Amino acid sequence: NTASLFPSVYTGNVALQYQLPLLAGSGTEFTRIAGPIGQQFGGLTGVSQGVVIARINNDIAIADFEAAVRNLTKDVEDTYWDLYLAYRNFHTAVTARDAALGTWRTAQIQLEAGTRTRAEVAQARDQLFAAEAAVENSRSSIYSSEIRLRRLMGMAVNDGATLRPADEPVTAELVPDWYASLTEALSHRVELRRQKWSIRSLCLQLKAARSLTRPRLDALGGYQVNGFGDHLFANTDADVAGTPHGLNDFYETITQGDETGWNLGLQMSMPFGFRSAHAQVRNYEIRLAKAEKVLQEQEREISHELAIAFQELARSYSTAQKNLNRLLAARENVKYLEPNVREGDKLLDDLLRAQARQAEAEVAYYQSLVDYNKALVALEFRKGVLLEHNNIFLAEGGWLPEAYDHANRQGEARAHAWPNEMLEAQPAPFAYDGPTGGVYHAADEAIVEPLSEAPPEEVAAPPEAPAPPE
Repeated sequence: NTASLFPSVYTGNVALQYQLPLLAGSGTEFTRIAGPIGQQFGGLTGVSQGVVIARINNDIAIADFEAAVRNLTKDVEDTYWDLYLAYRNFHTAVTARDAALGTWRTAQIQLEAGTRTRAEVAQARDQLFAAEAAVENSRSSIYSSEIRLRRLMGMAVNDGATLRPADEPVTAELVPDWYASLTEALSHRVELRRQKWSIRSLCLQLKAARSLTRPRLDALGGYQVNGFGDHLFANTDADVAGTPHGLNDFYETITQGDETGWNLGLQMSMPFGFRSAHAQVRNYEIRLAKAEKVLQEQEREISHELAIAFQELARSYSTAQKNLNRLLAARENVKYLEPNVREGDKLLDDLLRAQARQAEAEVAYYQSLVDYNKALVALEFRKGVLLEHNNIFLAEGGWLPEAYDHANRQGEARAHAWPNEMLEAQPAPFAYDGPTGGVYHAADEAIVEPLSEAPPEEVAAPPEAPAPPE
């Protein structure tokens, strides 16, 4: 009895334990997926604490970041064209204001000459004031669009510079191929890539969960060095009890290694019915089935979004053509009315209405032209190539030198190896050769060819709109 030999003692040991799962949780793949089976993670449950799942979660986070960058790029492009349209509307309003001012001055002179009535002069003055109000509204629209663009680009609201679009909108007709566009969308959309990573993660977790439905059988081994002493530190081994082993110094006894022990054996445990393990497997099976169904619906939704983008592209270009013809007709109407009104042969109301229609036609033309360019952006967005179209690429940072050497060795080993036809990948690869279901190409006989009609002559671009006054 140590209490009868020493009033107080120090005890301790240094132990090395080894535990190898043989059934449930066995294999390096389980550890890479779920983490060590014997490790206790506080507050964490499930089989998702392994390094492979962590890497997949990192890839999912990268996909989310790419989607955010893509959405920001689309918003910047749309706002850019909104700012371009605001400048065009301002230019149109200024032109209409100058035309209304000239008409009012002509009417005033004709009133003094007795060829016009005061009612006609008042009507001209009314349209002049309306045109001036339109100029103020269009100037305010420029400022609002510029602030929205600055907010998206992270710029200060007022830095002494004025943002003015430098590129003109595209006026050429684009007729994309449906099959190629659908293939690009199903291959490049980041939403599909993210969902496939989620399916891959659930497949691995399901495999790890099924491993836990087997009994727990572990091979155990251990070695232990014990320590005992009357004092923690002492100068001599002789103790007050006069024992032959010299138990005066605790650290002296543990470093000598005379008191050792070891164990070797098997440990088995098996819960009755494996209810918790089977419930976990069922949970992952349901989550996996849901994720695969979500992938199918995403592919179907992408095909619908792409079809809408095609329709919007055709509609906006056709509308731009019609509004261009409308603008040409309105300009021709004003051109032939002005001499007649100047000579007093026509009513002033005809010219005022023609000038208003010309301004409306010009605004409608540039609105439809901007809609066409936004439809081009939407098409690239739905195809998943918007970032590539704008020369925006995401890349990872450099790896450790050891990682490159390891990848090089594995690549050389695969290059000089014979393919084994008996191998089976479990779970299946996350990248499929085609869509998982629900999205099919239309039959050739169902394709309706567009009508071939020559586009109308395009009018020359109006001169640059003056910058808004400070």
